[in-house]
Amino acid sequence: MRGLESLIPQKRNNSTKSSDKESVFLIDVEHISPNPYQPRREFKSEELADLSESIKVYGILQPLLVTKIEEDVPSGRRVRYELIAGERRLRAARLAGLPRVPVIVRQVTPKQKLEASLIENLQRDDLGPLDEAHAFQRLQDEFGIKQKKIAQRISKSASYVANTLRILSLPDHIQTALASGDINEGHTRPLLALKNDKAQEKLFKEIQDRGLTVRQAEERGRELGGKSKISTVLSSTRGKTTIDPELVRLLEMFKSAHNISDARIKTDGRKASLAVHFSSKNDLHKWIKKLL
Repeated sequence: MRGLESLIPQKRNNSTKSSDKESVFLIDVEHISPNPYQPRREFKSEELADLSESIKVYGILQPLLVTKIEEDVPSGRRVRYELIAGERRLRAARLAGLPRVPVIVRQVTPKQKLEASLIENLQRDDLGPLDEAHAFQRLQDEFGIKQKKIAQRISKSASYVANTLRILSLPDHIQTALASGDINEGHTRPLLALKNDKAQEKLFKEIQDRGLTVRQAEERGRELGGKSKISTVLSSTRGKTTIDPELVRLLEMFKSAHNISDARIKTDGRKASLAVHFSSKNDLHKWIKKLL
C-alpha cells in the first residue's frame, strides 16, 4: 500500500508551506462521473440533504479527488473526470445546485483508485457493517493485504477486522436483514456463534419475530447452542450447583408482573442478587419511575 497516503487528501494546518499545496481546479459537475469502485451501496437522503444545506452556506471546504480520463471520439479527444474520493460531496453539491466543484486532479491506476476509495470510507467510519466487510474482503482478495495491515490503516484492532469479515459467512437472507436494518451488527455475534444451521435460523427468526435485544439474543443463542448458564436461578452449595425451583417461580412472576423479559437471580445459598437488563438507559429510567 505504498503511497496510499498521497491519494487521500489530508487536512492541512496553517504551517503548510505554499510550495507543498496542490493546485485546485473548478470542474463542471456534469463532467465528473462516480467512482466505479465505490464500496458504499447506499447514501442516506437525510444526510445528503444536511450536507447540501451546509454547502449552500459554507461551500465545499475540502476539494474532491478526481482522475482525468481522455477518450477518443469521432470529433477528436474528449476529457472527463472520474471520482477517486468525495462522492457524498459531489451528490450534495448537485442537490445544492452548484454548477462546479473544487477538485484536485491526480493520475492513478485502477488499483490505486479502488484502494483509495475503500480506505477513505473505512477511515471515516462511513460504511455500514456489511459494506465494511465487503471492503475488507476486497482489500484482502484484490491487494493481498493482511488483516493486521488493514486494521493499522483504519486504526482498528485486528480482531475487529476479523469479526467484521465473519459477517460474510452468514446466509444471504440474514445479510440482507442486516443491510436493511431489520437486525443490527450486535445480533450477528450470537448468530455466528451457532454452528448448527437450524439453530442459527431459529435464533434469527426469534430476533425478528420477538424483537430480541442483543443481550437477549446472546442468552438465547447460548441456550440453542447447548451452552446456557441457565438464565433463571442458580444456587451453589458446597461446590455443587443446583436450581432453586421456588426462586425460579418467583422470578417468572416478577418478570410477568413488571413486563420484563431479561432478569436473573444469582445465589450462593446464603446471599443472592437480582439483575434486570434493559435495552436502553431510557427504558431503565421509565421502569424505575414506574416503581416509585
